[in-house]
Amino acid sequence: MQFLLQFERWEDGELVKKELAEPSRWDVHSADEVAVTLGELRLRIIQQPHQLAGAGLNPDKLGVAAALWDGALVLAGYLTAQPAYKYLGMRCVELGAGVGLVGLALAAMGARVTITDVAKVLPLMQANLEANGFDPAKGPREGAGWAEADELEWGKPGWMQSVARLADQGVDLVVAADCCYIDQDGKSPSTPAFVETCAGLCGPSSRCLVRACLIEEAKKRFKRVKQVPLSAVPKQLRLEYVDIWELTQPKPAAAGPAG
Repeated sequence: MQFLLQFERWEDGELVKKELAEPSRWDVHSADEVAVTLGELRLRIIQQPHQLAGAGLNPDKLGVAAALWDGALVLAGYLTAQPAYKYLGMRCVELGAGVGLVGLALAAMGARVTITDVAKVLPLMQANLEANGFDPAKGPREGAGWAEADELEWGKPGWMQSVARLADQGVDLVVAADCCYIDQDGKSPSTPAFVETCAGLCGPSSRCLVRACLIEEAKKRFKRVKQVPLSAVPKQLRLEYVDIWELTQPKPAAAGPAG
């Protein structure tokens, strides 16, 4: 599968065109826009690199949501390496979407996708939807894929009502890349709510493909938790530090989560 990243960046006072045949986030994060080629798909990703740093001091900054990360490239590469007909008409939700690459790739292959993140990321998600032809003013086309943006912040009071609303539409596939983090105490405060969100979206036959999920937490809410073999990922995107896990068959919740 062809993989290519194309963008412009400033080097020594000059705007230079760059092409990469493998991920390099240090280069990618210097660009305002990146053209991503994944096989036959070509997606336009708008970034806000100046928003990456300082989110801890300024909560209005986007932080990690402002740019494209290797985990999203690997997950999107894995999905696009499969036959595109598998996604026709599929109902998908992307969690913690940021710039929305994974959801956009699914929509380009014929899925109906809702990309989600916290409220402050909505304008950037919407800009990327429109940049790739998913303008809400035009609406979906008959027989074609579609993507829309929605707010979803797991752990926020009332978040499971939003999850239930999405689940009521029927969800075939949940995708997420790099959504959980480790704090200074070595704990992941976002992970339990993230896994609960995945389980709440999934029905008996749904699949959930996630990058960097804490596995022990996932096993509490899913009957089947297995790692996607690295060989299933296109060669250019086989990064040893990026793993993909498939979660299926959610278990009944022991008690309803707060909110």
